[in-house]
Amino acid sequence: MKHLVRVIAFFLLFSFIVPFAYAEKLDDKVLLSYFDDSLIFGDSRMESFKRFVDGIRQTDESFLDKTKIVPAGSISLYAASRTYPSGDFLFYYHGRQLTMYGIADRIQPRKVFVMLGLNDPVAVKIDKALSWVEDIIHKMNETVPDAEVCFISETPVTENFDSEKKVEGYQVSLDEYNKRLKETCEKNGARFVDIAHALKGEDNFLKLDYSNDKVCHLSEEGNAALLQALKDYVQEQYDLGLWSPGAAETEPAPAETTAE
Repeated sequence: MKHLVRVIAFFLLFSFIVPFAYAEKLDDKVLLSYFDDSLIFGDSRMESFKRFVDGIRQTDESFLDKTKIVPAGSISLYAASRTYPSGDFLFYYHGRQLTMYGIADRIQPRKVFVMLGLNDPVAVKIDKALSWVEDIIHKMNETVPDAEVCFISETPVTENFDSEKKVEGYQVSLDEYNKRLKETCEKNGARFVDIAHALKGEDNFLKLDYSNDKVCHLSEEGNAALLQALKDYVQEQYDLGLWSPGAAETEPAPAETTAE
């Protein structure tokens, strides 16, 4: 009888493992279709990523061509969370200074991604930063109720960050922030995209080869690793049955979703 129970238990366990063990590996074009009709906001790191994407488009015009990337230099998470445009570092769209919500309202994306926090800096004020995250989720839900809101984890920093920015133990605090950012997203119905681990070395800091200033900004190699981390996230969503290519892409894309 015990032998029979073990056999049944093994069969049940194997039936759960097999689908994941043999999950189909999607090619890059299919993986990147996840970001079709998406709007991505960010700071100088996203400016760098946009240049990286534009470089790829020189030889492949279709690369992320339905993704709108809107960076704004030294913008902070706090400034981006506001409902009115003011200050030196805000978003521009077609030559006009607009809030994230104003841009989203005009584009009507299917997904909104946000990667902000380096300029606050969020790991020094975690509770306050997460309140801004909640503000963005709620206001974005009101602005584009049919869109999925996604926060991309903060990128790691190098060991040089502490002396450069005159803070202590920033990466440890940043890990705590990313952990709580994930919890905040889950609690408020948003998605969390972890790209931080893919950019770290064995010392838990941003790999020096991935940084062009050896402090916090990403190099060409770092942007390539960021892109791969985004693709790995999509593959994971597919493996878990949380996304299927073309599943929700039945309506024609709005005219303004082409990336600039």
